[in-house]
Amino acid sequence: MRLRSRPVAGLVLALVALGAAACTDGSSEGRVRVVAAIYPFAWAAHQVGGDRVDVEDLTPPGAETHDTTLTAAQRADIQTADIVLYLGRIDFQPDVERAVDDAGGRVIDVTAELGLRPRTGDTFDPHLWLDPADMEEIVRLLADALEATDPSGTDGYAQREEAALGALEDLDAAFRAGLSGCAFTMFVVTHEAFGYLAGGYGLRQLGIEGLTPESEPSAARIQAAAQAIDQGRAAPAVFYEETDAGRRVGQSVAESVGVPALPLSTLESDPAPRDYTSAMEENLTNLREGLRCGA
Repeated sequence: MRLRSRPVAGLVLALVALGAAACTDGSSEGRVRVVAAIYPFAWAAHQVGGDRVDVEDLTPPGAETHDTTLTAAQRADIQTADIVLYLGRIDFQPDVERAVDDAGGRVIDVTAELGLRPRTGDTFDPHLWLDPADMEEIVRLLADALEATDPSGTDGYAQREEAALGALEDLDAAFRAGLSGCAFTMFVVTHEAFGYLAGGYGLRQLGIEGLTPESEPSAARIQAAAQAIDQGRAAPAVFYEETDAGRRVGQSVAESVGVPALPLSTLESDPAPRDYTSAMEENLTNLREGLRCGA
């Protein structure tokens, strides 16, 4: 359904947490402290929270989100934050999933809150934020948590929530209009992370790699992708994740088939100097080019 749907070690960690809390209290000036596991959650917190929040993104720019390893300071920040947003217990960021057990504030398990759970034995696609309609639900979750945590800021949170939702609705409308009437509906990707985006707009992805981008693509998958393009079943382009490995694989397969390689951002980490909306707009531009969409 598409949504609019320990004896010594413990003492050391406790001291780190106390030190981090003391430093943050001195600099945050009473602002709500939000820890976000990934960039899209941090973006939502900034959009809704404005100057009433301090936001920490646990995933460094350019990092592989799946491999996120927390520092002692980050673990302490999770313990002392007012709100922690993470994807949930889906084995996507295991270090984060373990650390939230020690959180002292409000913890938001996004996939559980939105009713998205992996089936036993299945690899779960967590990239729901790549569908603007699902991103709206994340913004609503965050707004509710901020209003409950900081009732005196409710009016401001509500106003900023409305603005963020308006921007996402405009983005959704742009995707809906821009991806209608395309010559192709199937597209080849290096990293099979675009299921929510594809499903939201009547498209289908064909992955060279699976949901784990660090895995090496098999010869069978590469051949299947090349045949789909050669036979006209998939768009004449290869879309690659914006990492060194993704670019290498994408350009190699594209060159072998004689089609262009185009980037698609997964937005797992900060896409600076772009932000969520501008990176998604760039994704739309590249999809329209590759899928041969009308003017």
